[in-house]
Amino acid sequence: MRLKRRLDPESETAADCRFAPSLYFSASALARATEKLAIECFRPTGLNPSLAYIVLLLLDSNISSVSNAYLARTLLLSQSTMVRHVDQLVKKGFMERFEYDDIPMICLTEEALDQYDLFIRCSNDFAGKCDELLGAENRWKLAREMNEATDKLRLGVSAAAGALPDIAAGECPTADEKSGRESRSLPRKLIVMSTPEQGRTVETAYLQKSISYEAYTRLIDELVTNGQTTGPDQSEAFIHYTALNQQRMHRWEKTIQLLPSAETALKSVTVPQTWLVLTEAWCGDAAHSIPVLHALAALNPLITLRFVFRDENPELMDRYLTNGVSRSIPKLIALDTATREELFTWGPRPTPLQATFLKMREEGIAYAAIKEELQRWYNKDRSVTIQQEMAALATATNTGMGMTA
Repeated sequence: MRLKRRLDPESETAADCRFAPSLYFSASALARATEKLAIECFRPTGLNPSLAYIVLLLLDSNISSVSNAYLARTLLLSQSTMVRHVDQLVKKGFMERFEYDDIPMICLTEEALDQYDLFIRCSNDFAGKCDELLGAENRWKLAREMNEATDKLRLGVSAAAGALPDIAAGECPTADEKSGRESRSLPRKLIVMSTPEQGRTVETAYLQKSISYEAYTRLIDELVTNGQTTGPDQSEAFIHYTALNQQRMHRWEKTIQLLPSAETALKSVTVPQTWLVLTEAWCGDAAHSIPVLHALAALNPLITLRFVFRDENPELMDRYLTNGVSRSIPKLIALDTATREELFTWGPRPTPLQATFLKMREEGIAYAAIKEELQRWYNKDRSVTIQQEMAALATATNTGMGMTA
């Protein structure tokens, strides 16, 4: 009879395990060991470490109130996971919900604020035990390397590093400028209209994570209230650009005048379309065009307008690079709602303005001067060109044609 070998999971060290070279195994083993130690240290709070760190974030950063979305992005958690965590904290009396200008918000209760010293003491206790077991220098080095690896795995791509050009105070950056990926030596061919890539589709996952125009504008209002913006760059400059964009969007919403020809064209669309827009709250071009796209889409119930964020979806953005090199936004991808097949694309700005932008870039004109020209053009054009281009693109699908602007 063949005897089966009995395996004792405690008989081998992690370094000696068969799967030690596997990043998945090693990360999971480290996470379990870390969790066990953290549970012991945070036990006096009555919360598990995941919940305790949410409270610590608000206590330590001196933020009075936030949204689920802000917490999820900051702690690298999904929205659904954060909702469950907040539910538990509310039930335990550490958080409470309220609304500010119809925006759902959460804040710490007086009970949580009164336990500030306890949470800090538990956090320091955990850090001290880690230092005792690993060494302070090793602990910092390990954490830094893990965070760098996490960022690379989450992004899924290696972005080329490059210094950003100076940005004039008070002006929103263009996405071309922030991406740092357009070379002055690249071909200046401007694609105006062409057939989309045959059979190219957008995965359902992107549509599921997308948000409506109403949710997008609420998010921007919420971010401005909390001194935040979208994307990884939370500098004062980009937070300022987001506040400027909020004002510009509200102004466009109040002043836009739709062309009768555009209204007729958009209402004639018979193929259900989903307009998926890649954008960021800090992008100046987006503030000028997105309210116009919303007004046009609202003309026809067959057109659905949705938004996803560029820096959270680099793999999708890289399929729609401007001139094949730049992650310029806003970028609209129109899809057949039923099949998710690409119908047409538009962006990052109206065709004549894009031509002006490329010409000024080629001539080496400073970014500050370029942005001033872009701003003047949008104000003078009064959204006429965007309306005309979108009307032509959307109605071309009725005849089975697909185009790209």
